[in-house]
Amino acid sequence: MLILSVIFLLLIVIFAVQNAQIVPITFMAWSLSLNLALVVLGSASIGVIIGALWSWLRGMQTRGRLKELERQLEAARERNATLERAMNDLMNQRARSESSEQEFGEL
Repeated sequence: MLILSVIFLLLIVIFAVQNAQIVPITFMAWSLSLNLALVVLGSASIGVIIGALWSWLRGMQTRGRLKELERQLEAARERNATLERAMNDLMNQRARSESSEQEFGEL
């Protein structure tokens, strides 16, 4: 991914250097003249910033979902441990009652 980013950046720089004439820029009520290279580089930079921000925001959503799933997993593990302890207690009680019955039967 880094190599692809570097190649894309080089292509933008080559394009910007080859198109160095001054161009008029108008945005709403503002108007100014800038070097086309600055316009291209500025636009590419804004695109990278927006893309990074978008990725970060989507990552926040994913991280939030991951934390929720981790909480659910921990709750399920605790419930599983509780059920295993209860099952072991019941099995121990059953074994004790069976051994008591065998002892009582031998008398």
